[in-house]
Formats: sequence, structure tokens, C-alpha cells
Amino acid sequence: MGRRSDHSRDELLALVLDTAEKIVEQEGIAALTARRVSKEIGYSVGTIYNLFDNLDDLSLHVKARTLDALYAHIRAVPMGQDVEQDFLALNAAYFDFLSGNPNTWGSILERVGADGRPLPDWYLAKVALPFSVVAETMLPLFGPDGRDRADYAAHTLWCGVHGIAVMAMEDSLEVVGNHSAREMADFLILNFLRGLRAAKA
Repeated sequence: MGRRSDHSRDELLALVLDTAEKIVEQEGIAALTARRVSKEIGYSVGTIYNLFDNLDDLSLHVKARTLDALYAHIRAVPMGQDVEQDFLALNAAYFDFLSGNPNTWGSILERVGADGRPLPDWYLAKVALPFSVVAETMLPLFGPDGRDRADYAAHTLWCGVHGIAVMAMEDSLEVVGNHSAREMADFLILNFLRGLRAAKA
């Protein structure tokens, strides 16, 4: 394929990411290859690797877009009722996002960096954003001086919710009964929060 120069670097970066994201949305992360993207956009594979270190790097940027979208989605949930109701509203928004974006959300579960290199700081910052909403919602149970404990509790709780969501995605919930994943996550949330309140009483 001949070299093109129809776009600036920023335009080309956006084009590659838009195309890669569309592939993942439609077919999942396993379908994402540099050759597939290059064919879709009419540029050489080398052009893509001038923008990204490797396929893992491109995949990370697509996953980051999903994390940004998830953060925006749950950040828009109205808060300020009480902690339990706020968490149930977050949970509803979370499962709504997962059901509407199964392939892109599923992509963030795939292992990245098989060479053992740590994930870059910019990506870890993206991962932290959705958790920050959960921690902020947890804070009223601990007060302004308990932010570290609220962060820990929020991460613990949402890892449990996330685990239920992963099992649902993998069709593994038959091992625990006939309740929906969201019902189970609601149950976990309510009892976790009630346990925290009881411990403080």
C-alpha cells in the first residue's frame, strides 16, 4: 500500500483510534490488528506503528476510551439521596453501560502487555477515574478525615460488583442461582454498606 499524507498527525491519530474502536465495538478486541486498521483507513501498517509503539499500545488507547466513557456515564448519575440509594443508582448505571457496550467493556478485561512490562501511569490514571466516583459516594460513611478508608472500602466493594459482572459476561452465574447479575450486585452493595454502618455504630 502506498504512503498517504492526507491527514495531519492529530487527525490521523483520531482516525486510527476511531477505526480501532469501531472494530472492537463490532467484533471484540481479538479482531483488532494493525493490518485490519490499516486496510480500513487506507494507510500503511508502518504509519500506525509511527503513532503507537505496538499493538498493545494501540489496544491500551482503545481501552482508555472505554474507561473515559464509563467514567462519564457514571459521573452523570444524580447523587445526594443517601449512600445506599446513591450506590444502587451507580450500580444501575454501571450495568446499563456494560450491557450497552459488551465488546468494548469486555476488552478491558483482556490482558495487555504479555511481555511483563507494567501498565503506563497515564493508563492507570484512567482506570482510577471510575473508582474515584465510587470512593466519593462512599465518603459520607467515613467523613472528610476518612478518605483513605473510604477509598479502600470503595475499591473492595466495586471489585466485588465487577466480579459479578465478569461472571455474568462469561455466563457463569448458573453456579450461584437464578438471580440476575444486577440483583446480586445490589444485594452485595446493600449488605456491604449495612455492615460498614454497623461496624461504626
